[in-house]
Parts: sequence; structure tokens; C-alpha cells
Amino acid sequence: MKKNIPLYILLLCIVLILTHSCHKKSDPVNYGIKFDGHWTGVNSCDSTIQSIDIEAPLNDFNAVFYTGHTDTGFCSKSITFYGTVNGDSVSFPAAVYEDSCGNGYTFYQYGTIQGLTLILTRIRKGTVNDTCIFTATK
Repeated sequence: MKKNIPLYILLLCIVLILTHSCHKKSDPVNYGIKFDGHWTGVNSCDSTIQSIDIEAPLNDFNAVFYTGHTDTGFCSKSITFYGTVNGDSVSFPAAVYEDSCGNGYTFYQYGTIQGLTLILTRIRKGTVNDTCIFTATK
């Protein structure tokens, strides 16, 4: 019996090593999915009701994008904004665009989800300078 004790200890160690090494790694959190969807709300600059469709790519959990416009006039041009999500916050880095009339703009955007509400702040510098807050729900 005493000869088998080292064998039992060895087997116990192997079992413990195998059970502790088989833990499944947790899946990464898809923060972008919180922002994904059709958002409708009010733009503070002109008090109009607007909508944006934010998309979260399945292959990049922290990325989002949406297509917007440089402005609402006849010089308006469609542009796509690419952002990064961290928890309940999103930021769209500075992006330089030119509208259809050749006017230049730099856009900065950041936002949060508070409950079921998206609050997105857009700062526009260039031919037109303004700061607008878009408050929306899905």
C-alpha cells in the first residue's frame, strides 16, 4: 500500500492540472452592439427630428460607423463616420471633409448611452462652426 501512495499523489496532481487548465476563456464583450440600430431624435442646432443608422461590424466588437451629411443645404455631401466604443461611450476621431461646394470641415464627435437614450455631440469647425447635440432613442 505504501508503494502506491506516490502513484496516487501523481494521479491526483495530473487530475488537478487538467481540470484547472480546461477553463474556458470568456468571450470578448461586444460594446458596439449597444449602439447598433436606427436612432431617431432631435438635433439641438436646428431643433429638427433626424435619424441615423449606426452599424456595429460583427468582426470588430469596438467599432461602429454611420453615414451622415456635411450639412443640410444644396452643398450637402454624404460622409461616413467611423467610431470606437468603450462601454457606454463612443468617440469618432477628428475627420476632415469637403462638401459638394468645396467648403472644408473638421468633425469631432463623442457620445454616450444613458439608459435607452443616445446623446451624441458633434463639433464642426471650418466654413461653418457649431456644436450640436443629437438626443435620440431606438
